[in-house]
Amino acid sequence: MSLSVITRRSCRAVLPLSAIAALLVGCAARTPPVTKYVPPASGQTAKLVMRGTVPAGDNFGIFVYGDSEHCAGARSIGTGTSTRNPTTTALAANQITTVEFYLLKPTREHCSIRYSFTPLAGKTYLLSGSAVEKGCVARMMDASDPDNIKPEAAVLRRNPGNSVCLPLSQSRAVSVSEHDASHKSGDAVLRQGVGAEDLQGLIGQ
Repeated sequence: MSLSVITRRSCRAVLPLSAIAALLVGCAARTPPVTKYVPPASGQTAKLVMRGTVPAGDNFGIFVYGDSEHCAGARSIGTGTSTRNPTTTALAANQITTVEFYLLKPTREHCSIRYSFTPLAGKTYLLSGSAVEKGCVARMMDASDPDNIKPEAAVLRRNPGNSVCLPLSQSRAVSVSEHDASHKSGDAVLRQGVGAEDLQGLIGQ
């Protein structure tokens, strides 16, 4: 495998972090900065609620992709800590949407869970992520009925294992049992690759 291919893959792997901090030098020259997400001003929408359960000192970010099919054009919805969650926002309804939970540890390790789904107009969804030993987990829930919050049935996992953005045609729906199993064992492993200066973008926001 050529060095250029490895470099491009490495850049894509850490791209979401650029929404809250500068990318590593090798990636910064090749990728545009990630912009802040702006909710749709018109048309039908669905609500997205975001929650994170992380230890003190950990930070997390939530991202939505402008190009949902190719997991490209990351936009930052917000960041959170052990005491703060991102503000609820709106998503365009009735079209495929790719979102991501991104965890950043004080040790400079990070992991992410990336899902695609089609929000339905008027419904409320909950993206809930957690830090676990050696990794992170996340669920996409249908929270339209507060008394009956349940896993969203049609959500597709886009970055299982070592994949960065599995094609939609190859992505599988995540079953309730898989959601439960992942919360026990961890669904994404921590990886190294964040510079010390990159941590500062998350702290205190």
